[in-house]
Amino acid sequence: MRLRNLGLIALVVVPLLPSPAQAQGDFVKSKLKDLIEKSGIYVSAATRTSVDDDVKMGPTFGVGYGTAGEKRDGWKFPFSYSGYRGALTTTSTGVEFGEFKARQIMSGVGYQWVRGKMVYSAQLGLGYSFNKIELQPVAQQAFASSEALRYDVDNSFVVRPQVKAEYFVHPKISLRTQLSYTYTDPDVVVQTPTQTVTREWRPHHVHLSFAVGVFPFRKN
Repeated sequence: MRLRNLGLIALVVVPLLPSPAQAQGDFVKSKLKDLIEKSGIYVSAATRTSVDDDVKMGPTFGVGYGTAGEKRDGWKFPFSYSGYRGALTTTSTGVEFGEFKARQIMSGVGYQWVRGKMVYSAQLGLGYSFNKIELQPVAQQAFASSEALRYDVDNSFVVRPQVKAEYFVHPKISLRTQLSYTYTDPDVVVQTPTQTVTREWRPHHVHLSFAVGVFPFRKN
């Protein structure tokens, strides 16, 4: 083949090839499209039970973001941001003197099994909790203190094993239940003029929830 003919072929073919920037843009659009199709909203009812009698937790209701399970078995790497709260009580009288609040960033590794319309999964999450406490007006009386209390709480690492089952009654609607155990050990410190109370409140807890998921863009 003559060089002149090769030159003509190159002039025709090269403009038709996708540029690196175009190929990268197509890849990003494809991944974004997949994410949108899997994304949904969960409306949930949950209960948290603390293993520490001095930390009281209870039922909650909420709305959150989630993604539909893939239609195959495999590993997954979840990421989440969540929060919870619990009432702090005194050991001697059981008076509620403050509220513990936590905001947690979690990531981890898990595996899921797909059986027809059912999706089962187990995972282990690791993360970090940003904690704070707020005292109630009765806090001074609860500790029999004549002066204002000094208090503090540190942030803490979190470990959370979890199991989950989800049933798709329709490609766009699911019913989900999940059970987890949250281990986190922040040091709550309460100081009065006569004593310093520390390592008394530990918000480790069991979390059980039920939710309805809606995925408006999920494919059949």
